[in-house]
Amino acid sequence: MCDRIGLLSMWCSVSCRVSDHLRSRGVGAAAALAVLAVALGGCSGSGSGRSASSTTRATTSTTSSAGAGRANATTPGPPAWSSCTGGECATLTAPLDYAHPELGTVRIALFRIKARKRAARVGSLLMNPGGPGASGIQLVRNLPLGFPAELRDRFDLVGWDPRGTGDSTPVDCGDRLDYLFAPDISPETAASEQALESASKQFADACAARSGRLLPYLSSEATAHDMDLIRQALGDPKLTYLGYSYGTYLGTLYAHFFPDRVRALVLDGAVDPALSAHDVTIQQAQGFEKALDAFLADCANDPQCAFSSRGDPRAAYDALAAAVDVRPISGRVDGRPRTLGPTQFELGVSTALYGGRAAWPDLALALAHAARGDGSDLIQFFDAYVNRRTNGTYSVEYPAFLAIGCLDGPSLGDVAAYRQVEVEARAAAPHFGAGNVGLGMPCAFWPVPSVGRAAPIVAAGAAPIVVVGTTGDPATPVAWAHGLAGELGSGVLLLHRGEGHTAFPAGDRCLDPAIVRYLVDAVAPAAGTVC
Repeated sequence: MCDRIGLLSMWCSVSCRVSDHLRSRGVGAAAALAVLAVALGGCSGSGSGRSASSTTRATTSTTSSAGAGRANATTPGPPAWSSCTGGECATLTAPLDYAHPELGTVRIALFRIKARKRAARVGSLLMNPGGPGASGIQLVRNLPLGFPAELRDRFDLVGWDPRGTGDSTPVDCGDRLDYLFAPDISPETAASEQALESASKQFADACAARSGRLLPYLSSEATAHDMDLIRQALGDPKLTYLGYSYGTYLGTLYAHFFPDRVRALVLDGAVDPALSAHDVTIQQAQGFEKALDAFLADCANDPQCAFSSRGDPRAAYDALAAAVDVRPISGRVDGRPRTLGPTQFELGVSTALYGGRAAWPDLALALAHAARGDGSDLIQFFDAYVNRRTNGTYSVEYPAFLAIGCLDGPSLGDVAAYRQVEVEARAAAPHFGAGNVGLGMPCAFWPVPSVGRAAPIVAAGAAPIVVVGTTGDPATPVAWAHGLAGELGSGVLLLHRGEGHTAFPAGDRCLDPAIVRYLVDAVAPAAGTVC
């Protein structure tokens, strides 16, 4: 549910917040790092990503209403860096519409940690955590201790907040969004369907009222052009990039528009732009379904699992989900009373699944507490997914996620089309399918037409591009990595055996050195390497 590739695949930042939550519960640093690596790719709230229709779609056209119609015509001056928490900050000015620069500009916020060994510096490593909507500034500022030392030594590590997000020019849809998650995203009655549609329309209308002028210019194509503007400002002749989850789509688009400016791109937790919105929605839901199955099977065979439920955690899980559907469970977060309803339950579970095996003990404990009438833990996982603050306000991440995703499209269609896909998704993934569709319902009411279409991207002439897939990734199924690597003319597939969303850094002696060598020396691993 955390990525624009699917409602459940939100973004890497969810995984980062899951990592913080695990640390607060006493999970060891190694386990927390594993969760962070999983999170660095994308996230999902209900098993599919952010929105069924907010699937990011590639386009092979060179023009769009999003303003990605031409290569960057002007060379920006070097950023005016100033000291800020953890490194240096700067701001660039980018055209609102690259095809029509007279329409105005947007602000692009940057953050940099300079290479520790200046004499051995390779250049800049631009990084994006996914989303869409997640902050690249926070990704770089909060790098884990296990992030490879050689990359810290040899590169200026640079993150940016894409247009519409964070400290760049942000979208504004309001910051009181509890109403959006109050309805059941997996509705089973006419009344619950109407409630979901009403809340979705309310959100879309709020975005139009507050940010109507900005909404047409938040496409991923425009952001790919912003990336080249950043590259030029940093003084790098070619781009070196590490993108997670939805960030892989940005890297793919960059290679499409600027193949001759690719030095080394690592695309971890790959999105396949050739897939339709329908297929992305259902396949992502199935990915979370498999992750839940793996967790429940492991719990059934582990007497120490907090949710073992006398050896039948699957039956206990279904009973708990059904009970929450009928009567929400109370909880407390930071001393404040809260309610765990069906949407909070579904998104809370999927958030934990982003973390893979390292997060399973925490998920088991959260479910056990909920079964005893305390929904606090699952509510905290839900809060991490949607970035809800204790005071009830939300950051810009989730609104940006929908604003970018709904524009990128293609949309599943109108409300009737969503309902039709919901039936199919529920059959394909009983626990997460309908919810993955429901999360994208605001796109059915979006005030700006989508600009993308499903199509493979070849990026002819680009240098080798490393595509990383994790075999047990719930948010970006490994089949998507196979697809993207095969479509890119220079794609090199690198597989990681494991669970969770995204892989690098994996903390092993296979995957990490292969990626570090590729980024530092531009020498790709052998295609099909399995770690």
